Amino acid sequence: MIKPICGGRTRLPVLSCLFITLFSAQASAEWYFRGTPNGWSADAMTAVSSNQFETCQSFASGDANGGPRFKVDRYGDWQENYPTSDYGVAAGQSYTITFYSDSTSIQVAEVASCDDTPGGFQSNLPSLFFRGTPNGWGTSELTLVDDNTWQVQVNFDGQANQRFKLDVNGDWSRNYGDNGADGTLEQTGADIFTGVTGEYLLTVNDASLTYTLESVACSNNCGGEVQTLGAVYNAAETRFSLWSPDHSDVQLVLDGQSYPMDKAPDSNDLTDVYSVAVSGDWKLKPYYFVVNGNSVRDPYGRMVEPNTNNNIVMDLDSTDLPGGWSARPVMNAREDAIIYEVHVRDFTIASESGVSSNKRGKFLGMVESGTTYNGVATGIDHLKELGVTHVQLLPSYDFGSCPDVTDNSCYNWGYDPRNYSIPEERYSLTPFDYENRVREFKQMVDEFHKAGIRVIMDVVYNHTYAKEMFEPISTSYYTPTDLSGTGNSIDANVPMVSRMIRDSLEYWVEEYNIDGFRFDLIGIFDYDEVEEWGTHLNATFPDRNLLIYGEPWNGYASDPRELERVRLGTIGRIHEARVGVFNPKFREAIKGQNDNGGCNPGDCYAFNNNPDTWRIEVGSRGALRYSNNANTNIDLWDPMFAMDPEQSINYVSAHDNLSLRDKILQWADLNGVSRDSGYLRRIQMFANGIVLTSQGIPFLHGGVELMRDKQEDHNSYQSPDAINQYYWNWKIDNADVYDYYRDVIALRRAHPAFRLTTWDAVNQHVTSNRPRYGVMVNHINGAAVGDSWSEILVIYNSADNYTHSLPAGEWKVAMEKSDPAAGNGRVVSGSVVAEGTSVTVLYRD
Repeated sequence: MIKPICGGRTRLPVLSCLFITLFSAQASAEWYFRGTPNGWSADAMTAVSSNQFETCQSFASGDANGGPRFKVDRYGDWQENYPTSDYGVAAGQSYTITFYSDSTSIQVAEVASCDDTPGGFQSNLPSLFFRGTPNGWGTSELTLVDDNTWQVQVNFDGQANQRFKLDVNGDWSRNYGDNGADGTLEQTGADIFTGVTGEYLLTVNDASLTYTLESVACSNNCGGEVQTLGAVYNAAETRFSLWSPDHSDVQLVLDGQSYPMDKAPDSNDLTDVYSVAVSGDWKLKPYYFVVNGNSVRDPYGRMVEPNTNNNIVMDLDSTDLPGGWSARPVMNAREDAIIYEVHVRDFTIASESGVSSNKRGKFLGMVESGTTYNGVATGIDHLKELGVTHVQLLPSYDFGSCPDVTDNSCYNWGYDPRNYSIPEERYSLTPFDYENRVREFKQMVDEFHKAGIRVIMDVVYNHTYAKEMFEPISTSYYTPTDLSGTGNSIDANVPMVSRMIRDSLEYWVEEYNIDGFRFDLIGIFDYDEVEEWGTHLNATFPDRNLLIYGEPWNGYASDPRELERVRLGTIGRIHEARVGVFNPKFREAIKGQNDNGGCNPGDCYAFNNNPDTWRIEVGSRGALRYSNNANTNIDLWDPMFAMDPEQSINYVSAHDNLSLRDKILQWADLNGVSRDSGYLRRIQMFANGIVLTSQGIPFLHGGVELMRDKQEDHNSYQSPDAINQYYWNWKIDNADVYDYYRDVIALRRAHPAFRLTTWDAVNQHVTSNRPRYGVMVNHINGAAVGDSWSEILVIYNSADNYTHSLPAGEWKVAMEKSDPAAGNGRVVSGSVVAEGTSVTVLYRD
């Protein structure tokens, strides 16, 4: 087996890489250099190993048929020669030419000149051989890798009296041994004894007559078994591994030097993996892979030089927070979550955010405390005051758009991945300080945790920035049919692609302390693949209560595997994996169409547009399946789809489509309602008042509590800050709306009756009815579910005022009109007036 000897303090200054082996026999076939320097005659190349041959040649100006060039000929008779076309080089230069007969690949390295020593280096010795017990006292030739510097890699077996000497000519006529001083050689000295075991790099300096033995740990395939892909660092060596099912010509380029990669045995469910371990400390050095001649980035890369294919070797231990991780906010059940979707740049880019100027639009700006605008809290303090439990960050990994980090005006949501497992450089204060870039992301997560807020990542494993991300490695990464609408959808039905996604998810949880994932277009994946990811993550991190959910649709594609994909009708089958989906049926029932003011039949409950109250009832009950049976086949878009309330992510707006405020304004224009009407403010509160008092997990589009608009831009993915940023004067101008959201969130968090955790609990303890047009009522048995309120009535009314007859006895009003504090616990009996366009909540102690 050929072993690399490049790396660490033995890296070669000129040659790409040298390989040494302990073969004593010559290869059965000779190889010859033929080219313009020798008039195309056949000059034998030097056998370095059984499949590596070298020569040094000085090239002039070429010949009558072309410039300086050459070929490698197997027998010197042109029967077999490489490459197919002549290999061209520059005129007036000398090169060391290395030919690998197993792969028929050629490496060329420029040298100052060609003299009598290999590679053109200066030496006091014509040659040098290792002879000792490890090779039965045979002659293993050392290679001159630099001026006066010789190297060979030796496998020491640790036998008793293990020893060796250095022989100049291989005939004992001149040899060097131990002179009694450690690491120093003496001619005709004693045998050199050593107790080391394993692969070691022997380096000899023939000027100082000194030697060193340096462990190469488990250089190359480390016993053959690969534990994980990517770059696995330690100070002694870094192992690099890449899945390459289509090509065997796989190389690593590390800090400018090339290392061939060998195929590793299949293990740990990893197949078709090529791997190499390079000795030395490669911390923060750049690397990339070359597959079949094409430069590619590492799909498992942990860091990248901005806007390049150069991944960076990371010692992640160096990025640990000085004080370690703070305690994660307690969450007893997933239904306790209240999710707040936010874009890193949007949240703090405005000067009015109060965030320090250098942190605006950055990871650390997200968590700068003490910021205000005209006396009201902004930034993270605003979120603490609002009471949400989770922030869902729009894509924060390395994405392709806005590649120039110095262009601070460029904007994008980031749904165009380049590196799935690397923090986006645009959000870092120090994009080229790679350790600090990681540390900033960790610090952001930790500060959110200190504030009582968990962190969810928006992940886009369904497609890539372009096919250049993976296609040069293998076309197997991509589906035959474009399912994402981007031309490059990922095929998780390929086991190693599915494994890549799972490993990336696990990495974010393990290394960055992430609390969950929102999947963009999770509907392109088979539900059993998603089930495997969820099951693995929850088994690996059983104490985390991770939230995992996504969009149960694809990019408007016709899919031959439709019945196997994640849809409303299939998500219940994987409820034990604790995976949920956005509930579009509830969303549309509440607000109608997404990109305009229109309403499909039965939609627009919040607008009292002849709504279908049945879908409001079903959604408010957590979208539970009709029967508690995951195997019952249902329509793929059945509004009753969940086997557990946590599977329904309830929402009315998100970053996609019109903001809720813009939707309301366009509806007003279609229906002749003044944009200044107070009725529109009621709708802004009513829509999410329903969501926040329903079973399931509520999700809020960031800024909805401030009546945020985007100037009616329904797809602001690359619109400027003027469209996307938070205008913090909204919090003052719309204080009534903000107070409503804050108070309803507090109500939900205070009462577990709004957060039931099983199909049975909802089925047994929530009674629903629709007493008249526009009205839906839920009666919750609070005592049975451990709530301090023994009975609760939730009345949704989209129409005119409604007088609801109450069960006998006294009731207290907790919430009515458009003000959760308006009820103030006043006592009513007999009946209560539930105002239109509002949520009314009553209770008994």
